[in-house]
Amino acid sequence: MFDLLNVALLVAAVVGGLWILFALFLVNVGGDEIALTERRFIGPELAPGRVFARDAQVGVRARYLAPGLHFIPWPFVYVMGKKKFESIAADELGIVEATDGEQLPAGRIFADDPAGEVHNNFQDPDAFLDNGGIRGKQLRFLTNGTFKIHPFLFKITKIKKTYIPEGRIGVVTANDGATLPLGQLLGSSVSGHDNFQNAELFLKHGGQKGPQIEHLRPGTYNINTEIFTVEIKQAVTIREGEIGIVEALDGKPMQTQDVVVTTPENHNNFQNGQRFIENGGNRGPQETILTPGTYYINPYLFAVTKDNQTVVVQGEVAVLISNIGKDPSTAIMGELSDERGSAAKHVVPRGYRGIQKEVLGPGAYNINTLAYSVIKVPTVTRSVDWSAEENKPEQTRSFDPFNVVSHDGFEMKVEVRCQYRIQPENAPYVVQRIGSVEQLELNAIHPQIDGIFRAQVSKSPAISYQQNRAAEQKSAEEAVREDLSSYRVEVISVMITNIHLPEALMKTTQQKNLAEQEKSMFDAKREAEVRRIEFEKSRAEADQ
Repeated sequence: MFDLLNVALLVAAVVGGLWILFALFLVNVGGDEIALTERRFIGPELAPGRVFARDAQVGVRARYLAPGLHFIPWPFVYVMGKKKFESIAADELGIVEATDGEQLPAGRIFADDPAGEVHNNFQDPDAFLDNGGIRGKQLRFLTNGTFKIHPFLFKITKIKKTYIPEGRIGVVTANDGATLPLGQLLGSSVSGHDNFQNAELFLKHGGQKGPQIEHLRPGTYNINTEIFTVEIKQAVTIREGEIGIVEALDGKPMQTQDVVVTTPENHNNFQNGQRFIENGGNRGPQETILTPGTYYINPYLFAVTKDNQTVVVQGEVAVLISNIGKDPSTAIMGELSDERGSAAKHVVPRGYRGIQKEVLGPGAYNINTLAYSVIKVPTVTRSVDWSAEENKPEQTRSFDPFNVVSHDGFEMKVEVRCQYRIQPENAPYVVQRIGSVEQLELNAIHPQIDGIFRAQVSKSPAISYQQNRAAEQKSAEEAVREDLSSYRVEVISVMITNIHLPEALMKTTQQKNLAEQEKSMFDAKREAEVRRIEFEKSRAEADQ
């Protein structure tokens, strides 16, 4: 009995010992985890500057134990612990920072990946270190999936993918790369980086640090936002009835005499900034405008200001004053001159700077108001009234009645109406001569008609002026028509609508007229009486 007990104890001791040895020398790693190990003694020291042990070196080992049953040389090596696989969701990226490897080159912020695909997305630490892997934040990142990552060698920070919604753009700033040349505002476009999703190729192909000329359109992107900062901006939307006036913030300097610059072609409505620069685009306000639509334009390169379309209604034309085009030459000016001399010298054909000979009829136009000043000129009949009447029809400008002094010293008020019109082909010359219809009425028609009527009234007695109203009106109309012909204005009529004589003069005139009427009545009665007497006398003589 005693022997059986001893045997049982011996067997138990052997089994227990074997179990302890098994637990110390054999490690079982689950299917969704890795085991991290450390060599404590008997082995070479770590190389200077290194953090993780390689092969038989003493220290935390770079190599981990993958899922399965492993033998370890305990007590020289022991298991520090186990860690679950790293999981990156479908809408995430894993930003990697290596804590061991070659030294990051001076001036660099992010580490290239010389090992390339050899380390299998950082799942093979030995391959990463053996093939020149660089410590620091990595340009390469992890996309969605499950990865066996050494948590001490590679620190993983999860970020969301970059999403640009419809109607927005993503403007990008690179936090690493070559230095921008002096005077250059934005980093030039480089090939191969696939919308900034491949930072390695961006830097390898000469990508520059700072705001980028390229931008992101709506979509989802795998972008390392540690190296590329993405700001979401509103796309440019031009609504119906609007235009977009564009100013380039980078490009060749504009000439000092230019107000706007000629826009190169093939930039896809300013949506391809690199093509704009390559084709010789100038900074400053652009001649080309944006019509209604949605545009994905980099606000770092172009500033867009919205303006209304130019609408010309029935009964008017638009005269354009061009700030762009060729300078009018002496030869061109000679061809355009007419009998009015200087009145036509600044009216030019299309393609030249100055007042355009061609006018715009009724309609809606997409006109760059920096390139062209627009002056609208009515072509319907307009009236200029000098009267005290309150309710005036449309297309009428009002002034107070003329206060004038007659030849015989009486102060009187004269109310006048002048009707005129401007033919469409004459509108540019009116603008050239005086600037606008408002200036025409204020600074030409009003003072000239005022002067004409003052001169007329001063030559005539007050009563005579009223009595000769029709003749005076005709004379004034002829004088006004002649004066305004130099402005290319067609005078339709000049009418004296009312004459206000002084009350005392009116009373005197009435009394005089009354006396004259009474005298006429007395004379008529006397003449009738004389005729009656003569008749009676003749009849009496006939009776004898």
